[in-house]
Amino acid sequence: MTHKILITDAHSPVGKAIHRAFEHTSFAVITPAVDSFEWEDVPQLVALLEEHQIDVIINTAGWQETPGVGNQLLLVSATKAIADAAQQVGCVVLHLSSYRVFGGENKSTYDEQDKPFPLGPAGRAFLEAERVLERNLERYICLRVSWVLDIVGESVFRRLLQDLVVEGDVLEVTHQRRGSPISATEIGRMMLAMVQQIVCGAENWGVFHLSSGDPCSSAEFAEAVADILEREGALKRDWCVESLSEEELQQQGEPDSAALAVRRCRDNFGYQIRSWRQGLTGIVRTWLAQQSIPTSRETSQ
Repeated sequence: MTHKILITDAHSPVGKAIHRAFEHTSFAVITPAVDSFEWEDVPQLVALLEEHQIDVIINTAGWQETPGVGNQLLLVSATKAIADAAQQVGCVVLHLSSYRVFGGENKSTYDEQDKPFPLGPAGRAFLEAERVLERNLERYICLRVSWVLDIVGESVFRRLLQDLVVEGDVLEVTHQRRGSPISATEIGRMMLAMVQQIVCGAENWGVFHLSSGDPCSSAEFAEAVADILEREGALKRDWCVESLSEEELQQQGEPDSAALAVRRCRDNFGYQIRSWRQGLTGIVRTWLAQQSIPTSRETSQ
């Protein structure tokens, strides 16, 4: 029996990574075009689920690491419709969320039991989407992720790369923010592992965290990326560590910590925790090639 998966947005950077994870499996994956489907339209969604006999919905609609107003609205409205349709049809929802649901508490790492308290509108949208699932469904998984090592779209990683390869004033980064970066590819692998166990009858529901196994500060992350760029001959900007006041930290609407404990993913789905440093050089080189930025390796040939 072929199980069928619906990815609500397989065209975003993280959606593409999730889709790739399912490409060489026995699952049949349905990926409607972004501009041809109204995710807020419950009857249309129910018809789609019934037509294709969908077993699992992977909801990435509106997801970005830093969603703008339009995506914040879509995060909530699409999740409401998906929860309604899934309840009618009886399929499972696997929903992608974010560390942004947490606030400014003095915690180095958040686990699934910690109470969310978002600081800004993006975090509130992520949390409201989670609450929709909690109120309406029993069979759902909410997967929160830390900083995403994504070289497409608006991610912490991509912004850092862009800042370091152009000349300008000294770039200031802080040691006060912490994260546990995870690649979009790793998110896809985790989604696949979850779906495989769900269709085999696993009853692991609720909130899960996904991140790397070695949390770091923004400054440590910047240093690692800058070191790679320097070896590649592409580092154009100096950077320094700057301490921010509590007021400045709060104004950014960003949690002090994006470091997430992965206890439930490890215990329930057998997730093997990896370091964010694994494969980082390859990701940076890919981005440099995409941007047509010459490197020392190329100029020496």
